[in-house]
Amino acid sequence: MFRRFNARLLFETLGGLALALALLAMFFASFATAAPKKGAAHSLALLPGNAEFVVSLDTFALRKSDLVTEMEKHFDSIPEAAENYRRFVQESGIDPRQDTDQVLLAMRHVDGGGASGFLIVAQGRFGSSRLVDAASENGGKTVLLEDGTKIWTSQADPAGAGSPSAKASGKTIALAQPDPEMLLFGEQAEVVRVLDILSGRAAPETKNEKLRDLLSGVDRRAPAWAILNSSALAAKLPAEVGQNSPDWKPGSAISKVESVTLMGWVGKDVDFKARVATKDSETAGLVADMVRGALAAGKLAAKDRDPELLKILQDTRLTQDGTMLELEARIPSSRFLVQQTKASQE
Repeated sequence: MFRRFNARLLFETLGGLALALALLAMFFASFATAAPKKGAAHSLALLPGNAEFVVSLDTFALRKSDLVTEMEKHFDSIPEAAENYRRFVQESGIDPRQDTDQVLLAMRHVDGGGASGFLIVAQGRFGSSRLVDAASENGGKTVLLEDGTKIWTSQADPAGAGSPSAKASGKTIALAQPDPEMLLFGEQAEVVRVLDILSGRAAPETKNEKLRDLLSGVDRRAPAWAILNSSALAAKLPAEVGQNSPDWKPGSAISKVESVTLMGWVGKDVDFKARVATKDSETAGLVADMVRGALAAGKLAAKDRDPELLKILQDTRLTQDGTMLELEARIPSSRFLVQQTKASQE
């Protein structure tokens, strides 16, 4: 069944999610301002009520980790990358490594409706930010709203861009800094919606029941976590995962997965936890069998060739409780740094 399944690639991709979250934290650190302790909870209130994908990054905690520290050293060792970073800090007035505390990313899509798009809410210390002005120098248009907030849009002349209540094209990107403690980036409709909430012109959207349940199930102590409504995952899968057969189709099982919660703790090692909720216990068993098969294939592939990966796979735990699956793994941070070095040499 798993004859053509690249288990090693799959596992390192799953493990790489923690690294990706750290990288995302570093990259979008440039979209932030001061975040008090209530910052994360405040940002969650700004989420779309029907968000399908949410990523939360405690960049303040992440940048203290050994992994991120080593990644920064590696980054600085690349002259071109270091120079580009220096230039960005100079032009934007933002130092991503020092100034960001919280980053929240949300995505949603409503078929046939205008409520679609992505949103990034960042908090830190960016009173001296010139990011909005820097964006306008590269095109688009900047409008000063009645309350003094500058909003930049990627469209040169978006209809009604100066009105926080205007309906905007879902494809127009916007950037705004409503105060010295927050910066918004995303599709214009989402940015305008949040500006309306912050100014008191609109109330936060009521979160649907599924989103509330997913948020309540997250361990907020994790510096990096993500939740997704996976109802659309089956359509995103490759045509084949392993070898399809008439009586076993991975897409059919995945389509019955109701949600996925991912959590990562980044320190000397990367601790990763994935929680999968399915519609019934039979589906949970099928997905569990699929994961066990992938782990077994990975162990076989790693034997005598990659002892470190073999140990990681051997120590990975998969448990099933009714309709719920939980996968836990610990990956040495050196694993990511080696992969990063290889990638930079290609």
